[in-house]
Amino acid sequence: MKVGWYVHHHGAGHRTRATVVGSELVARGADVTLLGSVLDRASARAGSLSTVLLAMDAPLPEGGTESGADVTVHGRMHWAPLWHSGFRERMTTIARWVQVEEPDVIVVDVSCEVAVMVRLLGIPVVIVAQPGDRRDPAHSAALDAASAVLAPWPSWATEQIWQRAGAASSTPGHPPVVAVGGITRRAAAGGPPATPGLSLVPSRERPRGLLLTGSEGFDDPQLPEVITKAVPEVDWMMAGGGAWLPNIQKHLAGSDIVVTHAGQNAIADVAGWGVPAVVVPQSRPFAEQAHMGDVLGGSGIAHVVHHDDVKGADWGDLVRQARADGGQSWEKWGCQGAAARAASLVEVVAGA
Repeated sequence: MKVGWYVHHHGAGHRTRATVVGSELVARGADVTLLGSVLDRASARAGSLSTVLLAMDAPLPEGGTESGADVTVHGRMHWAPLWHSGFRERMTTIARWVQVEEPDVIVVDVSCEVAVMVRLLGIPVVIVAQPGDRRDPAHSAALDAASAVLAPWPSWATEQIWQRAGAASSTPGHPPVVAVGGITRRAAAGGPPATPGLSLVPSRERPRGLLLTGSEGFDDPQLPEVITKAVPEVDWMMAGGGAWLPNIQKHLAGSDIVVTHAGQNAIADVAGWGVPAVVVPQSRPFAEQAHMGDVLGGSGIAHVVHHDDVKGADWGDLVRQARADGGQSWEKWGCQGAAARAASLVEVVAGA
């Protein structure tokens, strides 16, 4: 079986997910190629994944405007600029790879334009769903082009976390939606089952905390300082923004509390380790983190501080409550075996 996996270059979550599930597919005997503009080629090689680097499709040439380049194709797509050499090269490279390699299936995580193009090339497409309001024409076109939808969250969360045109799982002609659970690096790594609240470091007098701000950092750049000052009894470390921590899994394993943004991969990794958490959704396109926060808060999995409540939040009390509750509720996120379920879905669509 030959699998292509398109990897969006925004943030690290898309390529992390591709590497985790791709490695699972390779272990089952598949040939997997990642296609993207920003790839972690060392991690890909370690997982026996091939890579194809794509040209960047932004920014627009100097003096160009989004309206002048009709980047949305009259509102039907998100980004398909006219006369942009990088965009043209990007799409041509994907099409050429399809022509030469003749894949059985391509997973698209994420691009509405790539999903539609690959389907028009006659290749079945698995799209990876994202939280948020995705009822716009471009997302609807990608949904129509897909043979299946891989939803990286538990099935009970689908209706609240993902708004799309129609009910994809029940509307005739729409592809099946398969919720596999949170895809985390830990559960897929073959380690012991995730045990809520488990710490792999010796007990110590002062608790350790981890601030996960995401690659873009928190919307309020002062928030990490506010939190660390409000909760001085915790020894804090920060990852994200301008602070890079190697081996984030090790730090998660040794943390007693995490304050994190609501990006999908961060949530999956925290869930995989079962660490008590305070979740702070950030302003992101399609309200994706707000939807994630609503699900986590509504289900009682984590304490959630929404955008309008950040200022004035009692961080000391939030951290104490989260630690007292423990991380047992993360089991609901279904991380154990999620990568394997995702790989099985890809195999089914490929006809393997």
